Amino acid sequence: MSEENSGLQRTLLEERSRELFQDSVERIDMRTRSRLTRARHAALEAALDARPARAWFMRMPVLTSAAGVAAAMVLGLSLWVHAPAVHHGAPPADASNFEDLDIVASSDNSQDNVEMLQDDLDFYAWAEKTAGGEPAA
Repeated sequence: MSEENSGLQRTLLEERSRELFQDSVERIDMRTRSRLTRARHAALEAALDARPARAWFMRMPVLTSAAGVAAAMVLGLSLWVHAPAVHHGAPPADASNFEDLDIVASSDNSQDNVEMLQDDLDFYAWAEKTAGGEPAA
C-alpha cells in the first residue's frame, strides 16, 4: 500500500510541477519569448551546419568495413576463377584386378575363396605375363 501512496504522491508532485512551469512560461513577456525563440532557431541552424562535416567522420568506420568486405569478395572471386584444375591422374592399370576381388569377396564362402586365390598366385602371374603386362613381383 505504501507503493500506491508513493505513486500517488509522485503524480501529485508531477502535476504541481507542471502547473508551476506553465505559470512561469505564461508570465514571460513577449520580448523575452521572442529572444528565446530566435536563440532556439539559431542553435538549430548551427547544429544543422555542423552536422555534415561531423557525419562524414562518424560514418568512416562503416565505410572502411564496407570497403574491407568488398575487397575480400574480389579476392575470393579472383582466387576461385583463377584456381588451377586439380587432376588426380589416370586410374591404375590394374583396376580390373579389383573387380575380380570384389566378385570373389561377395560370395558366401569368402574365406574359402581367399584361400583359393592364395593357392593360385603363380597362375595369376603367368596369366598377367601372357596378356602383355609386366611380370608380377
